[in-house]
Amino acid sequence: MPGSTNEAARKGGALAVALSVIAAVALAIALVAAGLAACCARPTTAVLSQATSADYASPYSKGTLIDLAVATRDYTVDGIPRADVLEQIMAAASAEAPEVLADSDDPAIALANANERYTLTEDALSHLDDVYAVISTAAPALAACAIIALASLIALGFAGGRRRVGMTLIAAPLVVIVAFALLAAWVVIDFNGFFAAFHSLFFANGTWTFSADSLLICMYPPDFWIGMGAVWLAATLLASALAIAAGIAIKGKKSRS
Repeated sequence: MPGSTNEAARKGGALAVALSVIAAVALAIALVAAGLAACCARPTTAVLSQATSADYASPYSKGTLIDLAVATRDYTVDGIPRADVLEQIMAAASAEAPEVLADSDDPAIALANANERYTLTEDALSHLDDVYAVISTAAPALAACAIIALASLIALGFAGGRRRVGMTLIAAPLVVIVAFALLAAWVVIDFNGFFAAFHSLFFANGTWTFSADSLLICMYPPDFWIGMGAVWLAATLLASALAIAAGIAIKGKKSRS
């Protein structure tokens, strides 16, 4: 019987270790996803566009660039129809750059043939379609990681006890914090290099570079993306801090019992 007891203990320990690893990995991904969700929120785009939009290089006013940035965000995140975005750009061109539409009897054709300073060209729209494909594919997977993390932590509580749950809730966020600290250092040292490396993970070379005075870049200049990075960092750190606090509390309950 002692042999059976030891074997059961070993199996229970192996299960707890496996659940700890699964929970830690899934939780780390979920914490990063929390930061991404904050970046994708509509108000984030509006606020950052208000602070950074390059109206000095654009034929459009700051207010118009903000409206177009939010509409473009709706296209890439929410998947609104392309026609809705182009309609809003056409309204902006009619009001603030009517000369662009004056060369044709069909404003839609004139806009389609317009310079990238005035509209989202086919290349720009194709890139935004690529962004939407990445986000729409990643969102369900990231949500699944959050569910897996929660389920694994609950199962770990039964298999390994409160202490293991608490340690996992502390360890996973600490790894995320260290990783984000290293990435933040990279951004500070070489933002352009980081930006290029990040884009190369998801998009083909040459499909995400546009002129500095193009509508896309005037809506989303480099400072906009630096701000997005700051939001991602802050939201992820906040979520990580909450997870660590929960881990300390759960681990503490074990030590007092």
